[in-house]
Amino acid sequence: MKLLAVAALAAAVVPPSPVPSVSPVPSAPRPSVSDCGASAARVRTADPGVRERNEMTPAEVGAVERDLAARLARLRGASDGERRTLPGRIKVPVYFHVLHDGARGDVPTKRIRRQISAMNTAYGGGHGGADTGVRFELVQVTRTDNAAWYSRPETHEMKYKPLLRRGGAGTLNLYSADTGREMLGWSTFPWKYPTEPARDGVVINPESMPGGSIANFDRGFTAVHETGHWLGLYHTFQDGCGGEGDRVADTPPQREPSHECPTGKDTCPGDGPDPVHNFMNYTWDTCMREFTRGQGARIRQVWPAYRADPAR
Repeated sequence: MKLLAVAALAAAVVPPSPVPSVSPVPSAPRPSVSDCGASAARVRTADPGVRERNEMTPAEVGAVERDLAARLARLRGASDGERRTLPGRIKVPVYFHVLHDGARGDVPTKRIRRQISAMNTAYGGGHGGADTGVRFELVQVTRTDNAAWYSRPETHEMKYKPLLRRGGAGTLNLYSADTGREMLGWSTFPWKYPTEPARDGVVINPESMPGGSIANFDRGFTAVHETGHWLGLYHTFQDGCGGEGDRVADTPPQREPSHECPTGKDTCPGDGPDPVHNFMNYTWDTCMREFTRGQGARIRQVWPAYRADPAR
């Protein structure tokens, strides 16, 4: 989850459950994202006692990892070898759902395409990190004019998601709405899909998209970060300096999230400096620029266990 103090947008209530307008996305060359910069970030709530949705306790992570290991073991047994179960490339269809209140939040399709391009550049190693093997393809855009859903997307999540979402476990449903004064976005984890398929997806503030109005968080990397959770990545600061961290060997452990761009910060001495440039940290969009090879490998492990076939 990505959080930030931004001005809340007021909205008048309109009748619920509107019929969304749908815009098929024709094939077209993806626009350049050279103006999207080279990095991403996250900022937590101003209240340190508030726990955000994508922060997990070591016990919760331990349970997830045991289930993941069991699923992968079954896959290896069923397919006669791990190499056949782990994809080299993952193509993710994307349905982008614009929640808006009249003109407010009604993101033009051009900016949506720039958002998808920003995601492809980040996951493809275009800013200097590793190529994770993940590619995103925009399939369709829907637009729903509902002031309540737009201004309080977390409150109404289980009203608009069951109506709007498309596809199965391997389809990314990406929603834009006014996420409030502190929160820039949130995501579901892949291991939640088998029990909560209707809730699956990513929600972002439209002003965090490329060309948005949120200073330091306007290059589209909120969606990059949240989609990392959707693909099975933890925060780089998971478990702090102890435990097994984010379960990725090439991301050094860190005691706490990083904010702004504290290059050289080292909160767990002896294991390398904190990964402040990693997309799964909380730094500014101008600071983030990489996924690691290990994160790409983890995504390709999680995918067949939960996204490719959630029934296994």
